[in-house]
Amino acid sequence: MRQLATIDLIVIAAYLLAVFVAGLWLTRRAGESVDDFFIGGRHMPWWLLGISMAATNFSIDTPIAITKFVTTEGIAGVWFFWASAISALLVAFLFSRLWRRSGVMTDAEIIELRYGGRPAAALRLFKGLYFGVLFNAFIMGWVFLAVIKVLSGLTDLPIVAILAITTTLVFIYTLASGFYGVIVTDFIQYFVALAGSVMLALFALREVGGLGSLVTGLEEHGNGQLLHAVPDFTRDNLGLVSVFLTYILVQWWAHKYADGGGKHIQRMLSARNENHAFAATLLYAFINYAIQVWPWILTALASVVLFGQLADPETAYPMTMAKVLPAGLLGLVLAGMIGAFMSTIDTHLNLGASYIINDIYRRFVVKQASEKHYVWMSRLVMALLLGSAILLALNMDSVADAWKFLLTFAAGAGPVWIIRWYWWRINAWSEFSAMIASGVIATVVNLYYGDWLYSQKLLTTVGLTAAVWLPVTWLTRPVAADRLQGFVQKVRPGGPGWRQQRAGHNKDIAFIGTTLINWLLALAALFGLNFAIGAALLGRASLSLGLLTIAAGSGIALAYRLMRSDHR
Repeated sequence: MRQLATIDLIVIAAYLLAVFVAGLWLTRRAGESVDDFFIGGRHMPWWLLGISMAATNFSIDTPIAITKFVTTEGIAGVWFFWASAISALLVAFLFSRLWRRSGVMTDAEIIELRYGGRPAAALRLFKGLYFGVLFNAFIMGWVFLAVIKVLSGLTDLPIVAILAITTTLVFIYTLASGFYGVIVTDFIQYFVALAGSVMLALFALREVGGLGSLVTGLEEHGNGQLLHAVPDFTRDNLGLVSVFLTYILVQWWAHKYADGGGKHIQRMLSARNENHAFAATLLYAFINYAIQVWPWILTALASVVLFGQLADPETAYPMTMAKVLPAGLLGLVLAGMIGAFMSTIDTHLNLGASYIINDIYRRFVVKQASEKHYVWMSRLVMALLLGSAILLALNMDSVADAWKFLLTFAAGAGPVWIIRWYWWRINAWSEFSAMIASGVIATVVNLYYGDWLYSQKLLTTVGLTAAVWLPVTWLTRPVAADRLQGFVQKVRPGGPGWRQQRAGHNKDIAFIGTTLINWLLALAALFGLNFAIGAALLGRASLSLGLLTIAAGSGIALAYRLMRSDHR
């Protein structure tokens, strides 16, 4: 812990002022309609949306959680994070264009387009509460917890005062400029936060004597296993192996973001067209999972050399900041982390309000009012969401544990959210039963079997939930034929699961095959690039060159296939 110098305070204040002014810049435009306030009028370019997706995923909680994974499980523990890249690329190829074609405002609204009738209306209301209130408040809660941990481990400045100032600023510009303010500030905050994390990693490495000394320091103190990108497949290590296999085989399709996730779907829906939605999602996947993660990993490894194994590993990141960064630069890095915090808060305030206004208030309470009325109600809802998040933060103690619980909470519903796009037989009751069963089972497991491995918790939740939603699907009525026909004509999903609703079954099969090949090439390019960077940083030049060759070859092949394809 150290006291911030005057130059640090000046840097932080200047940064906050710049972000605040940028956030207020588009206030007038955001107030014109609900479409403008929540999805920017649907004309956002792909590069801005891709950066925004990465910015809101960066957050202040991410390096804190990554630090815990690395210091307790080694680099292999980061597969909890990397596994989501498999899903992110699948979303790009299978779902991004479909979301943009749907023309909805939130992922809850798709329910009535896909199913129809009273069950669909009830499900839309339920999902508005489920995602708009529960999930968004929970996520903002752990982000508040993360900023508290950073500040308490870094400086003796009054945490409550700092939180009050930054939260007030982000609250004002998000209320004023809506999604426009979110996107513009995301762009600024991302690059400042990324630069800060890179500089912290460089200074942490210098403190331990460089990359070579980092590796030898870990090995000399019995921590060499932390350098492994996969766990040792030995009998003594079966627990970590089972968790690792769960990450790469199950977690990427069994979670809340299986077909995109609310905050990313919001950005797909705001894209200029479906190609911009696809390109934004692809850009996000590469920069989020292959570029920005390695500075966090290096800082986490250096913290083990500097401090050993701490009782609370999540405090290692801010402790490293306090130890290695000079005055001025410490202020810049801290400003970047505060910006990452603000980026996530503004996203979830806007997103949460979009569910509550679009899928609850406008749909079921006040159906006929002016656009300005709904915009002002959106601003009121944001205030209530912010208060709920602060209360939740006071009852959490671990960011990484909160991550894992929230993933298991919705894990059982993940398969349904994927399959509904490609099989006509899924209905509203399938989603209802999966969401409720998954939440109940995950909560019971967490309360009564909290000492289970993460793999046990996730697999139990997914398996028992499937035992509920599969029979429910077959025992309830299918969606009306005219509703299915309308959905297919509007969204144009591919695959053989719609053979009754469209002609050209052979073309549908070809679409699935083509898409899966593109997905596999993208995976090879992303993970090849990711581990080429890691191998180079850890002094394995020949391995890095081989992986980079795989990444480049896969990327070129993918680009060639995409240029020749007729996007569906």
